[in-house]
Amino acid sequence: MYMEQSFLTSFAYAKINLALAIGGIREDGYHELQSVMQSIALHDIVRVRRSGEKVICRCGALSGPDNLAHKAAVLFQEQCGQFGGLEIEIEKHIPIQAGLAGGSADAAATLRLLNRLYEEPLNREALLKLAGRCGADVAFCLFGGTMWATGRGELLELLPSAPTLNLVLIKPFAGVNTSEAYRQFDSLGQSGHLSRTDWEKVLAQGSAQQIAGLLYNDLEPASIHLVPQILKFKQLFIEAECHGALMSGSGSCVFGITQGKQHALEVAEQLRKKGFYNVWVTRTVADI
Repeated sequence: MYMEQSFLTSFAYAKINLALAIGGIREDGYHELQSVMQSIALHDIVRVRRSGEKVICRCGALSGPDNLAHKAAVLFQEQCGQFGGLEIEIEKHIPIQAGLAGGSADAAATLRLLNRLYEEPLNREALLKLAGRCGADVAFCLFGGTMWATGRGELLELLPSAPTLNLVLIKPFAGVNTSEAYRQFDSLGQSGHLSRTDWEKVLAQGSAQQIAGLLYNDLEPASIHLVPQILKFKQLFIEAECHGALMSGSGSCVFGITQGKQHALEVAEQLRKKGFYNVWVTRTVADI
């Protein structure tokens, strides 16, 4: 008798960029970048099991072969010479078009789960390489923590772990399409540069205020041009006495670094009272 296999389950943690500097365009059409990437507790839940004849990905309106998790599963099977049906179920909590790498986090969790399901055919290096083929943020989302990212975001080096930062996230109703943000950036054309040494120093010291002082995102002006509400939300966080506020990635989500957990709950409450509903209270997480 055929026994139905049970699901393997993993959290898929979102990320924020504590800093993002954009350089020139590379030969592959991507921009060269530098970033300080950080995992946060906000997460989707991904479940995977062997089932049927083909790969099926269920994720509400984002179901089907266009989902990055589906693509990651197909690439994984091809690489390992493992074929057969898979069922992927994704419970979404990370908003889309927010700059929080929700799709990448789901793809990374799928790769981790498949590696367990097939009894670890890929080592860490091989997994990272495969993740890089799936998308720029997938490699970071595999292991998470606090990382220095270069290239198009796939070249990762460890940084000192960030202290626990209590955060409030808010997303404007409108999302930002990443390609659109980069197009806008290219027309405005203000490239910046990050100092890795400065970041290593403030992360090691573990002061939320000092980290807030280094927050930086080259894509902000471009995305604010597309979704002006981003700027308004940044100002609301500053008015609420957060240590600092920044748009994550290409947006449209904005995060505020609060003075502690209680302050985070109060800030979120204030925002909801003003009629904003896409508000989350979360914190940084060390690794996955």
